[in-house]
Amino acid sequence: MYASWGVVHRWADPVVVSRPYCPFVPVIQPVRGLNVSRSVYHNAKALSSVANTDTVVATDDNYGHKEVISVNPRLYDYLLANVREPEILRELREETATLRGSQMQVSPDQAQLLAMLVQILGAERCIEVGVYTGYSSLAVALALPEGGQIVACERDAKSLEVAQRYYERAGVSNKVNVKHGLAADTLKSMIQNGEGGSYDFAFVDAEKKMYRDYFDLLLQLVRVGGVIVIDNVLWHGRVADPLVNDSKTLSIRNFNKELMDDDRVSISMVPIGDGMTICRKR
Repeated sequence: MYASWGVVHRWADPVVVSRPYCPFVPVIQPVRGLNVSRSVYHNAKALSSVANTDTVVATDDNYGHKEVISVNPRLYDYLLANVREPEILRELREETATLRGSQMQVSPDQAQLLAMLVQILGAERCIEVGVYTGYSSLAVALALPEGGQIVACERDAKSLEVAQRYYERAGVSNKVNVKHGLAADTLKSMIQNGEGGSYDFAFVDAEKKMYRDYFDLLLQLVRVGGVIVIDNVLWHGRVADPLVNDSKTLSIRNFNKELMDDDRVSISMVPIGDGMTICRKR
C-alpha cells in the first residue's frame, strides 16, 4: 500500500501517510513492527527535498537505530535498471510475464545474484529445485563454465517446454540436465546413485511445505563449502506477522527457525526479491 509519495509500511509503527492538502501536518497510523524513520509531508516544497524512499529502523533500541533502506517502486525501478540482464533472459522474462503464474519467476536482480554466487564459487555442478519457465536455471547455466552442468527439477511439463526452448536458443542445452517429475524423488535417486557431496551449488524455489525435505536432501548432495540458496523466505512479509498462520506461511516460518539452529550450515538471510537465505555447508 502506498501514499501519494513515501511508503506506507504494513508493519511500521508509526506510519506517516498523506491526506488532502494540509501543509506539514502528518497523519500517524499505529501499526506493528518497524519504525519509519522520517515523516513524508504532503507539501510540494517538501517533496523537492525528500526522496521517494523511506528508511526503517528496528524497534529494538539495542540495534543502535541503524537505518536501512525500504524499497519502493521508484527505487526498485532504479535497481532493475542497474541489472546486467542478458538479452535472452530479457526475452524469457517478457514471455513468462504473459503466462499464468508469472509471479513465480525470480526477479532479474535475484538471478544476477545467483549467477554471481556460481561464479564466485567456481561452481561446475549445480541443482535447481523448481524450474518453472527456466529464468533462474538459464541464468546459472550461462554463468557455468564449459563442461558445467545444472540438474533442473520441475514437475510441470508445460513450463519445462518453455524452459527447454530457451536453453536451446541460448546454446546451453548441453549444460542443463532436465528432470521432469517430483523433485524429492529425483534428489533421492541422485543420492542412491552415489552423487552425494558432489555438487557445488543448489537453488530451491518450489513447494514451500517441502522446504525442510528439499534442504535435507540437498545437504547430502552438496559438498562441504558448497552453497544452497532458498527463495521466498520472507514470504511477502507474512512470516513476520503473528496473525498470519496459513499452512504455507507456517511452513516457511518454521523452516526459517529451524535453519537458525542448524549448525551444519552458515546462513545469511538477504532481503532481495521475496527474501533469500544463502546457506554454506560446513
